[in-house]
Amino acid sequence: MTRGLTPIASHADQPATPWANGAGSTVELVSLDESAALTPGLPAWRLSIASLERPAAFSVLPGMRRILRPIGSDVVLDTDGRRFAIADGQACVFDGAAVTELITLPRPCHAVNLMITAAEAVDASLGSPPAPVLDGTFLLTLGQTRLGPGFTLLRAAAPALGSTSDCDGVPVLRF
Repeated sequence: MTRGLTPIASHADQPATPWANGAGSTVELVSLDESAALTPGLPAWRLSIASLERPAAFSVLPGMRRILRPIGSDVVLDTDGRRFAIADGQACVFDGAAVTELITLPRPCHAVNLMITAAEAVDASLGSPPAPVLDGTFLLTLGQTRLGPGFTLLRAAAPALGSTSDCDGVPVLRF
C-alpha cells in the first residue's frame, strides 16, 4: 500500500512545544496556514500529536471542531460537564469552545488531534467521525513503516473509503 504515497511531515522531524501548564507537549504536523495549500477550498485544519503526561485542562479554541484520538492509553474527558470514556484508538469529537479537561489518564500516552475550523457549534460525541473528515487522501501512520517513523503524515494520490486502514501492516488513520 506504500505505492503512490508522499510523506508530508513526521513527528520525529518536528519540534515539540511544551504546554504552559506542564501537563504535556504538542508536535504540529500541519498548521492552519499549511492546510490551505494542501486542501484548497476546504475549511482550514490543523493536525498535531500531543504527549499527554497528566490530567489537565485543555485550551479553549472557539470556532474549531476538535477530534481527539488517544494512542497508547484509554482516557476520560470532561467536556462542558459531560464525561467521555475514550478507549485507546477511539475518537471523540467536541467543540473547541467547550470547557474540556482530561480527568483520567492511567498512563502517559499520545493523542492525535485534528482541528477543523467550524462556523457552527459541535455536539460532543464518541466514535469515529464521518469518513473522510478532510478529502480522504491523508494517512497518519501509527507505527514504523518504510516511509517513516510512527506518526508520519502521508498523502495518497487518490482518496479511499474508511477512517482506518494499514500501510506495510501498520495501522493508519485516514482523513
